[in-house]
Amino acid sequence: MVRIALFSIALLIGAGSISAQPFGYTPLQVQSLFSEDYRNEQYEQALIYGRWLIDAHPKEMEDYPGNYRGERNFRRMIDIYEYMAQQQSDPALREAYIDSSLQMYDRIFALFNEDEIDLYRWYFNRGRFLQEHSELVDGGYQQALEDYETIFRMNPERATQSGNGYYVRLLVQNYSRQNDRDAVFSIINEAEPYADEQLLDFFSQTRNELITDPEERIELLTEDLEEDPENVELMMEIYDLYQAVGDREKAGEMAVRMYEADPTPENIMRLADIAENDGNYQEANQYLSEAHDNLEGRERAEASLRIADNHLNLRNLQQARQYAQRAAREDPSWGEPHITIAQIYGQAVSRCAGSEMTRIDKAVYWLVLDYLDEAVERNGGTSSTVNRLYRTYEPVAPNAEEKFYQSWNTGETIRINGSLKECYSWIDEETTIR
Repeated sequence: MVRIALFSIALLIGAGSISAQPFGYTPLQVQSLFSEDYRNEQYEQALIYGRWLIDAHPKEMEDYPGNYRGERNFRRMIDIYEYMAQQQSDPALREAYIDSSLQMYDRIFALFNEDEIDLYRWYFNRGRFLQEHSELVDGGYQQALEDYETIFRMNPERATQSGNGYYVRLLVQNYSRQNDRDAVFSIINEAEPYADEQLLDFFSQTRNELITDPEERIELLTEDLEEDPENVELMMEIYDLYQAVGDREKAGEMAVRMYEADPTPENIMRLADIAENDGNYQEANQYLSEAHDNLEGRERAEASLRIADNHLNLRNLQQARQYAQRAAREDPSWGEPHITIAQIYGQAVSRCAGSEMTRIDKAVYWLVLDYLDEAVERNGGTSSTVNRLYRTYEPVAPNAEEKFYQSWNTGETIRINGSLKECYSWIDEETTIR
């Protein structure tokens, strides 16, 4: 498919035979026209002249004033083909233009040597090009990594410092995923003399990760922590390892140590997670409340809703509603708080009615259904949960006979408060009879 598209492109741009007097112009005039069209972003016209130039004068041009730089024309042609690719809606044509850019790179490497061009820069540029367009090139990302490794072998210092170590990180991560420890350590050992502090930390972390036995890694990292007792990143790694080996007590101790060293929302929330998992909902709410004020947006609302859920687990229904309502205010586009309020009211019915469910108790379920409807209106992603809860609550709402005996008419409003039962006085909300 790509070859067919390339052939089509060649026809469209009017490829011709190489001649000494192309288009009725001298080679110098063609070069001038190409440069002018390129600068003015007249890429379709520039492409016609450029194709002739890289075929007829890839490296040299007689009578050119000054130093002729044939590789610059290849660079410009790569840019043009890339631009043309971006304009295409047909995936096959996009692939074809990207393939044409890659052919320019292939010709550069075939024609020029290290004395004529900066080979390092050209391999680096091709690697970035392949990485950027990897979805259009078979094995594009892996080819990009091969180019990055080429430049690393050519000049370890330059490659390590390029992009603040980004490209060396990619190589190390790639070999780490393959569990090729020899390749990882080879790159790390060669790059370490030129690495900054952040990259050195990454190398240290990678070495630790490649030690597969958790107990050995805990021992190794604990020794590192003794030398750097305020290193929260080390604490985090040790915490994860304790979690992996199932030592919840040690993991909890390390979580507390992280919190004491750096009480960030993340470290506070971790303690809340531990407390919740242990069923210590009051303790969890203390941590969640501490973290809440330092959070924003959805995360802030999630903290409020978690407090509500914990109060619900403690059967503190009024407090649960208070925090669920706060979560709804903090993120009006989020439907989950309304589901929680519905469940709070559902639990209120169970508590008030006990084993003797009356028609009055069932009226509260209309309010429950109201909140479930509101959840879907605010966030359609809640529909699955809402549908499941609807199947629980809708069948137990008052039926036609029960509404008749209570003189309840569909469409009228009813207030859920102490006028129904004293235990509903705290709810104090209106609902519509269904």
